[in-house]
Amino acid sequence: MPNNEVTSEQTFEVITYLDVVAFNYTLPDAEEPETLEHEMRIVWEDTLEKFVEEFGKEKPYKIHTFKREREKNFLIDQIDSEADDLIDEVQEEIANKMKFGFEFTGQLHNDD
Repeated sequence: MPNNEVTSEQTFEVITYLDVVAFNYTLPDAEEPETLEHEMRIVWEDTLEKFVEEFGKEKPYKIHTFKREREKNFLIDQIDSEADDLIDEVQEEIANKMKFGFEFTGQLHNDD
C-alpha cells in the first residue's frame, strides 16, 4: 500500500509538455497516405536534464509538484485518459473518412 503521508522533505514531480502527434492512414481508394495532426499533452518520464538534452531549452514544459504520490498518479492517469480520448476521436474521424470517402461530420437521418 502506498504511503500517502505528507512529509516536508518528499515531493513527487511530473514533467509534461505539449507536442503535435501525427496519425497516418491511407484511404482504400487512395495511393498516398494522409495524416491527421493533433496537439497532445505528454508525460516526460525521465529527468529534466534528459528533457533539455532531447528537446533543447526552447521546448516549453511544465513541472507539476505534489506532496503525495497518489496526486501524482492521478495527474498521470488523467493525461493517459486524455490521450485515449484523442485516439478514439481520431479513429472515429478516420473511420468516417473511409466510410464516406470524405470527412463526414453530420448526423445520419432516416426519413422513411
